[in-house]
Formats: sequence, C-alpha cells, structure tokens
Amino acid sequence: MRARTLRRCLVAAALAVTLPLTAATAALAADEDGDSQGQQSQGASVTKPRIIVSQDGEVDDMDSFIRFLYYSNEFDIQGIVYSSSQYHYAGDGAGVQPFRWTGTEWLNHYIDLYEQIYPNLRKHADGYPSPAKLRSLYKIGNIDNVSEMDKVTEGSELIRKVILDDQPGPLYIQSWGGLNTTARALKSIQEQYQNDRRWPEIQRRISQKVVIYNILNQDSTLNGYIKPNWPDMKIVDNQSQFWSFAYLWTRQVPAANQYALRAPYMEQNFLTGHGALLEQYRTYRDGKPTPGDDQNNRWRPEQNLTYGVHDFISEGDSPSFMYLLDFNGLRSSENPTYGGWGGRFATNATGWIDTTDVNPNTGANDRAYPQTRWVADLQNDFAARADWGVTAKYGDANHNPAASVREGLDLRAKAGKTLTLHGRGSDPDGDSLTYRWWEYTDADTYAGTVALSGADTATTSFTVPADAKPGDTIHLVLEVTDNGAPALKHYQRVIVTVK
Repeated sequence: MRARTLRRCLVAAALAVTLPLTAATAALAADEDGDSQGQQSQGASVTKPRIIVSQDGEVDDMDSFIRFLYYSNEFDIQGIVYSSSQYHYAGDGAGVQPFRWTGTEWLNHYIDLYEQIYPNLRKHADGYPSPAKLRSLYKIGNIDNVSEMDKVTEGSELIRKVILDDQPGPLYIQSWGGLNTTARALKSIQEQYQNDRRWPEIQRRISQKVVIYNILNQDSTLNGYIKPNWPDMKIVDNQSQFWSFAYLWTRQVPAANQYALRAPYMEQNFLTGHGALLEQYRTYRDGKPTPGDDQNNRWRPEQNLTYGVHDFISEGDSPSFMYLLDFNGLRSSENPTYGGWGGRFATNATGWIDTTDVNPNTGANDRAYPQTRWVADLQNDFAARADWGVTAKYGDANHNPAASVREGLDLRAKAGKTLTLHGRGSDPDGDSLTYRWWEYTDADTYAGTVALSGADTATTSFTVPADAKPGDTIHLVLEVTDNGAPALKHYQRVIVTVK
C-alpha cells in the first residue's frame, strides 16, 4: 500500500473516532463521501505522532526513556504509564511477591534531571514538553503481577480516556513491557459499551484509531485478551528485530557499525560531560546495580568480559518510538514496510511483523539488518542532542542539515522512462554537505534494481526498468550529510510508482 493510501486510511478512520457517537456517525458519513478525508490527511502528515508510552522499569527501559526525553519534542505525548511484565512486577502485598521490581520513582527522578537540561534543549529545537507536563502524564498502571488486568488503575484510565477522546488518530500505544494496562483500558471500554447497540461501530472505530507497538510478548494479554476481543486492532509486532539494539547486539550489529556502541564512543558522546541525566545512562560492567533487579547482573565489572566497561548495554524498546521519528525524512511512520531508524516490517494478518533486509556484508536475508543498518546514524544523532543538553548557545552544537528534492517525493512514471531527481541541501550551522543517493531495494515492491547515475552528487538519473509492472514501487533515498561533529544526516525518500 502506498504511503498516502495508508496514511489516508489511518487518519480518515481516526478522524471519525469521536464520542459521543452522534459525532462519530456524522464522521462516518463524511468518510463515505470519498475524497474529503484524503485532503485532511495532507495536514496530518506534518503533525506530531500522538503516543502513549508504557514500560516495565527494566534497565533497558530506563536507557530508552533517557533517549526518549531527548527526542520528546518530536511527539505529541499523551501518557507515560508504568505496567508490569513477566520480567518485572511489584507484587500485591499479599500472595504475590515482587519480582525484579525497580520501583516507580526512578522515572520521576529522570524527569527532574531532564528539567536541568530543558532550558538548553529549547534553545536548539522547538517543542520540548515542560517537566511539569511530563509529570502530569505519568501514571501507575497495572503493576501487581504479570498479566494482571483485573484492576482499573490510574494508568488504564488514562489510556481509556485518550482512546475515547475526540482527537484524530492514529494513536500509537507503545508497549515496552507487558500490554496488561492497555488491555485493562480496552476491557473497560468493552464493559462500558458492549451492551450498547452501537458497540460494533465503536469497536470498529477504536480498532482503526489505535496502533499498538509490541516489543516481544512480555505477558499473555495480547494473545489472551486483545486479539480475541479486538481482532481488527492494528499491531506492529517486533518479535526479534529489537534484539539487535538490545543486550546481545554484538552478535547482530555489523562490525563496521559497532564502534558507535563501544565504550570510547559512549564515553565521549554520552557518559562524560553531558549532564546529570546521561550520568544515569547504564552501560555494560559500569558497576552501577539497579536497585531491586540484581538479577540483571550485566553491570558487574568482573562479568560479561566479552564487553568492555561502558560498552552499550541495551535500548531494546527504543525502536518503538524511533520508527515514528519523521524529522529525519525517512517517512517510516507512513507505512511500517518502508523501514527506518525503528526497523522494517512486513504485513501480516493483524498488522505488521518484523522482517528481513539483505545484509550486504553477508549477502543473506538478515532479520536484524533493518535495524542495524542505521546504528551509526542514529547514535550520531543522539550524540548531537546530548550536546544540546549542555550547550546554552545554538552555535556551540551541531544540528541536522535539511534535504529536499525538487520533483517531490511521490512520483509516477512509465516503464522505460528516464527520471532526473534534483536534490538540495542546506545546513543551519553553515557546514559543508555531501550527497548520496541509494535504492532501498528491500522496501521496493519492484523485484529488480535500478542503475543510478550521479549517485554521489546532488542530482541523480535512472531509467525505470522495462520489466517493471504497473503498481511496482521503487524507493530512492537521498542522504545529505554535514561535516559537523558528530556528522549528522537528513534523508529524503522518493517513492516512484510505475504507471
């Protein structure tokens, strides 16, 4: 499905998800008129993604949350909810004992530390949420036990209210831990409306509005409740790709990219001289145990000797928000099959499942490579934002260049036609720029490849292959890279559809 088509379907459906249902009925009629919602979707493409984050307090959630705070200006954050998982739960004070429980206060502490860098971050980019707003969005959900979804909690009520609000979708609910608090919210909606004659329509509209991003299956509620009771709910299901940005990354990240995860890079760009928030960022063998979770012993200097002290440890949950980062120009949020900093996915019966790209280092289909191909780029980008937090002057840090393509990003051409694409770059810091065009063949639906001339210049030309069939797509990516420190990129993805 093309980007605009998917965006139109998601946004048009979500625009109608309003309660009371009289408004929903009116919106349904508008949907059936044809093109009106498509016009509205053009505006939706520049809005920030609406998201709810749910997490279970593991050390990699903590590191992911630190990165998330540095990118919080890129999202319309609707909630930050503490859930449980099979790996972490608080216990109920009766028969269920705590298991690897890290408490709920660390998150408030991180927001306090974010408050220290907040004034500097605002000097480098617009849209950072205030610490007070973040604190107001933080709610405790269902944390007593793995898969517990019987209780109505502050966290489940926040999710329920946002699902039922009159704002347009998509609404992205990210599950860094278990899905039990989200399941409780959906169950509360079901209990409220299932005996209403309008229930099938309410359920349909909610299923069109909500997109759940699931990391692994960290409790039983996705398969035990959500899929059976909400069969049309869209799921972005990351079952294995996330491991390439998690604890066992050395097995999956290509050797050429591993430098960006090794101790020297981590120390220079994050751990030293970058403020109190990044002092909390956890790395291998760093000698900093996580209170309540001594079982996660990767902090011990005398263990895990295949990793260096201060090597990257894990951000296994970060792909759930990195695939929504549209500021980089990769357009990955338009369609999970496109691929980007959060990996790439293939369609399945309930939405999308993580898939493979061809790893050029091995020539084989590699389930990790859709994520690992971007590691150096996304780490450099994070390093620049780490600098933002400790530099009060805009000119003392690097900022992303801006790329554009004169012909536009969605083109149509017949087989055999030669196209010329004129790229352009600018840089807010006055840095020198280099250009590179490449074909993202794994994201193409055309089975072959195209020959790009001038691939290392701003302007490239190619001929649509004669064997390309109507409807085939060719994805061309323009990378514009500055020579700042760290070097930063901006991309433009051009999608050519064969007429």
